[in-house]
Amino acid sequence: MTHNPLSDYLARAAAKKQSAGFLSYLSNLTAVAEVAPEIAAAIVGELDSQRTHLKLIASENYSSLATQAAMGNLLTDKYAEGYASHRFYAGCENVDLIEEYAAARAREVFGADYAYIQPHSGADANLIAYWAILSTRIEMPALEKLGEKNLSHLTREQWDEIRTALGNQRLLGLDYYSGGHLTHGYRNNVSARMFDAYTYSVDPDTNLLDYDAIATQAREIRPLILLAGYSAYPRKI
Repeated sequence: MTHNPLSDYLARAAAKKQSAGFLSYLSNLTAVAEVAPEIAAAIVGELDSQRTHLKLIASENYSSLATQAAMGNLLTDKYAEGYASHRFYAGCENVDLIEEYAAARAREVFGADYAYIQPHSGADANLIAYWAILSTRIEMPALEKLGEKNLSHLTREQWDEIRTALGNQRLLGLDYYSGGHLTHGYRNNVSARMFDAYTYSVDPDTNLLDYDAIATQAREIRPLILLAGYSAYPRKI
């Protein structure tokens, strides 16, 4: 096993001009190699792979050195449950500053009034959006009808009624095998357990969405959520 994967990589890439930032960032691997050379070797192996292969995977990104440096530092030590300025634990002031900055940038980029930037993947972001809809359209009206604002104040019977209503909502999304996403009601995904999930498909002859057929299906099913997104459908919707 190579004990210094950084030196090994640089020896092979010596002919290429490397930036100071790149070399500085890679030098951190020396500390990793001293503790776990196998891990350091795997990281360098991924570096080599990314430099020599083109990977067209929708859920992957080639992040900048600044992004990687921001992700691998003392913030790894923190546990910041909750929201900025409303954490469950003390000592999150610096994390709050970063989260507030990221949310402000997201609002600016997307022209939004609000931005939630904690999800670490698209699947998590979709689930958060689902819960927001369920809370706004089902849970909050049910609480208002009962004259309550706090779920903890409900009787067991009242809570069971709300839970049943939450679990019986319908979702209609593009079929996984037609290019839909796992979180769009695929039965092996939690989304199909959260909702009474239905799917629409592409036309078997044209491989295109049939909007008239989808509209008919939506009127019949009357889903709480009608998803227009996709994971692999090379056309505009």
